Amino acid sequence: MSDAAIVTVRNSSTRLRNKAIMNVKGELKTIEVVIKRAKKTGFTVILATSKSKDDDIFEEIAKKNNVKIFRGSLLNKIKRWFDCFNKFDIENALLVDGDDLSYNYEIGKRAISELKAKSVDLITHPKEIITGFFTYAINKKGIEKLYSIANLEETNTDVITRFIEKANLTSDLVILKEFEKNENVRFTLDYEEDLEFFRRLYKEIEIESSGEEILEYLKHNKEIIEINFYRQKEFLENQAKFNASIK
Repeated sequence: MSDAAIVTVRNSSTRLRNKAIMNVKGELKTIEVVIKRAKKTGFTVILATSKSKDDDIFEEIAKKNNVKIFRGSLLNKIKRWFDCFNKFDIENALLVDGDDLSYNYEIGKRAISELKAKSVDLITHPKEIITGFFTYAINKKGIEKLYSIANLEETNTDVITRFIEKANLTSDLVILKEFEKNENVRFTLDYEEDLEFFRRLYKEIEIESSGEEILEYLKHNKEIIEINFYRQKEFLENQAKFNASIK
């Protein structure tokens, strides 16, 4: 395949154990929401998890949702992506975080187009993007550069910002529309409050609603935003601590 959406997931989160397999709407699990939204990009979806026994459940989930699965390194997701790229002969991929239950597939499609047009290794996002809307689009050359500086099975690459810097990837920023930035909304799953946020959000709107439709709904239901946004400060602080620990 040429282009893919790689959904990264594992079951060993310490803050909210088993968060990827918790029900969010009826019997629909949180990771299944991400899969459905990743499919909206139009690219082949691959569920990238680890070889740990804790992650065996994703075999069944991948089969149920008719997506491919790749199992690799537990701690080193850069190695997992690298091996996934090679197994499926991928040229360009969206790296979709399994925590991002409102992943903006429109930004994802835009990012892959820009990745090809601009001849860079990586497409990232401006700082003002809404948390959880988009992570990265990367090509095979970019993955190879990342892997060259983080190829050990035991290397923890939970946050890859510093690894991107160390690998000297060429990059550009995805072009955002005005509604996709500077909004005090949190679309990622790390805490109990985040789970409650998504349950409330998707109780009334469709799982595959566009980012613009979701924000329009929240504009008229601001009490939902208040459920989890206060967690954003702690979330950013934890990311900064992890980045500071990478030498």
